[in-house]
Amino acid sequence: MKVLHLFSNHKLTGPAEPVVRLAAALADRGHEVVLAHSPPPRSGDGDIVAAAQRYGVETTTEFQLPKHYRTLTIWSDIRRLSGYLGKNRFEVVHCHLVNDHLTGSLANGRNRTRARIVRTNHEAVAMKRGFRGNFLLPRRTDALIELSRRAREGNIERFGMPPDRVSVIDTSVELARFDPSRELPDMRAKWGLSPDHFVVGIAARIQKRRRFDVLLDAAAIARDRIPGFRLVIIGRGTHKQAVAVGPARKRGLDDIVVFPGYLRNDDYVGGLAGLDVKTFLVPGTDGSCRAAREAMALGVPLVVSKRGMLPELVDDGETGLVVDDTPEGLAGAFERLARDDRLRERMGSAARQAALARFDPAEQAIQVEQVYEDVLSER
Repeated sequence: MKVLHLFSNHKLTGPAEPVVRLAAALADRGHEVVLAHSPPPRSGDGDIVAAAQRYGVETTTEFQLPKHYRTLTIWSDIRRLSGYLGKNRFEVVHCHLVNDHLTGSLANGRNRTRARIVRTNHEAVAMKRGFRGNFLLPRRTDALIELSRRAREGNIERFGMPPDRVSVIDTSVELARFDPSRELPDMRAKWGLSPDHFVVGIAARIQKRRRFDVLLDAAAIARDRIPGFRLVIIGRGTHKQAVAVGPARKRGLDDIVVFPGYLRNDDYVGGLAGLDVKTFLVPGTDGSCRAAREAMALGVPLVVSKRGMLPELVDDGETGLVVDDTPEGLAGAFERLARDDRLRERMGSAARQAALARFDPAEQAIQVEQVYEDVLSER
């Protein structure tokens, strides 16, 4: 099967790495796969080029594929992509973001021999109504892949997508990298924390909408209830001082909140592995909640809110706790896990097993392959 993946970005943020991983897993299954993405202004570790090279994925930057809508650029891409599709005779065009979905659909429509259009909605919530969404769904989309049941139900209702053309398939995690048996840096020691501390952590871009105010209020409550309580906030953000550092100081939490900044490579993996509990309150631009999935793979139990797909990701009472994201609700969950080592160990083990079953790239490729086969059989 010949498959072209379109990704209208060049940065390795949000769903970019899972898309590369899917392309690699499909290629491993014997398919001819090419990934087209935006050309980066310069090559570096933070772009999709480096990830594609690491996974051995064939790529092309023949098209601009802009992240933001630009009429002239998109129409130029449509003309060039139409010729590219006709020349290479791809059977499936798999789109991942709204602009590449629009470009791929219109380019495909100009060819006599048309590929099937498949779209993955990485936001894990129903897509917004608007010109592009209404234009593309359902008439110009042969199959839609969702990350959550909530998104599936929302897009069926909102756009009239036929239910048999909408699948729910989990995105993947690099399980070998997030293996708790690996030798990893001792980040707790680097942060000045001992084994006796009870460490709750969050890894997220530091933005106001991520509800850091609620998390800090919860930390203030937990400090008085849990001996040795510490909160680690991993990440960066333009407004980090105003959103997190200043408010922590104002609440008198300087002695219990650690800001290690943005972590890379094994420092990041070791940072997650060094947590007793991982918390996640609001999904970001990557609705799949990747940091939560990675913590599960490492066997770290989660305390999450009821927002986005988090209640579908965490099995309440089994792989973690799903709570109201109020200061009292979060602090109560932290306290429950801090006081019950066996419960925390059981949830961590269950989280690891769930990650192995749900987030395996090879299994994701098998399920996506089935979607391709289904839409091609309808031809």
